[in-house]
Amino acid sequence: MSVLDPLTIADPGQLTADLVHLSTIVDSTVPGWTRQALTEADVVGRHWVRARMAEAGLDAHIDGAGNVIGVLRGTAPGNSAIMTGSHTDTVEGGGRYDGNVGVASALEVVRTLRANEVRLRHDLIVVDFFSEEPNRFGISCIGSRALTGFITAEDLDRVDSDGVRFADELVRIDIDPSALLSSRMDTSRIKAFVELHIEQGPYLEEQGSDIGLVTSITGIKRFRVAFRGRPDHAGTTPMNRRHDAGCAAAGSVLAIEQIASANVDGRGTTGLVTFTPDAVNIVTESAELWGEFRSPDLRWLDDAGTEFHSAVQREGASRSVEAQLDWLPSEQPAGMDDRFIEVTAREADRLGLKQSRLYSGAEHDAAIIAKKIPTAMIFVPSKDGRSHCPDEFTADKDIHSGANVLLNTIITLDRELDFA
Repeated sequence: MSVLDPLTIADPGQLTADLVHLSTIVDSTVPGWTRQALTEADVVGRHWVRARMAEAGLDAHIDGAGNVIGVLRGTAPGNSAIMTGSHTDTVEGGGRYDGNVGVASALEVVRTLRANEVRLRHDLIVVDFFSEEPNRFGISCIGSRALTGFITAEDLDRVDSDGVRFADELVRIDIDPSALLSSRMDTSRIKAFVELHIEQGPYLEEQGSDIGLVTSITGIKRFRVAFRGRPDHAGTTPMNRRHDAGCAAAGSVLAIEQIASANVDGRGTTGLVTFTPDAVNIVTESAELWGEFRSPDLRWLDDAGTEFHSAVQREGASRSVEAQLDWLPSEQPAGMDDRFIEVTAREADRLGLKQSRLYSGAEHDAAIIAKKIPTAMIFVPSKDGRSHCPDEFTADKDIHSGANVLLNTIITLDRELDFA
């Protein structure tokens, strides 16, 4: 193979078969393809990935943070590496492709390198990151945070709405919290991280593009708000005498929508609202809502947070309801490495694939990894822009195209990056 000849994945059918098999490892009691972190289905899925890594010729293990890690040793002396991968956990009622495409494609990249007797100078590290999706403790990207050192003991002390500690849930699935906190990897030896992922939006399909080159990943501000009012009889308490926590929460939900709608790149979502007591004949005593703002603009995120805080206080004060706003672990916008964007662009061109550049409004492990390691992210189209739902779909040919770009990007980076 010369420098001018791009390589293509050796067995597209095996890549597809791996995705099909992952889609069978789900919680059958929940709609869609559900394999949430902290569940038995996710444990089974990650152990299956470890077995597939070993079969592909990787030195594979599950680290203290639940990350599945496989290493293909390089030929040159030293200890430098290139990393790729994604995640295999899903949201509740999710789809078959989010995260899974990046992990399955990385496995096929390894099989292709071995089948074509292509030896990289750098070690190639493949990772299935633990718990990328936000969990009920308000934390996401657990595995990539642990690997890069961006998780704390305070994070593990967080509790869910039932008072269960995150650390205790980790123990339940055989992850030692102290081992998780000590799972940081020496990222100085890793010269590049490249993640392949479905777009989860409509842009590539609208542009008629085969490949998306991600320029940046959205910033996120997540929050939880607790409202406390007073329970009263729903039929005998006049409207002007009520301390209705539910109405204060409802007004805050609308404020989220209004704030985000005022900016073209702003996003605001309420993910959970609970009322107590859950009875129609009692004025709501307490309410809780969880939500987030997203934008590639850090200044707008800060302004949105300030505006939302004012709205929460206003909604509470107007009803004599106490309101407590807590900000959860959040992320600043993350830029991708310009050099690596150009490498992926060249490889897409060599493969004859139409490309577009875009920022990602979705959260990714790549945003966490980019704090420590130069990073690139490759997108493939999502049909009708659907994701985080059972209708999520990406055609096999698009997945194979993305895998080909990933393969050749890794080969080129291995050749062009300094080895030290």
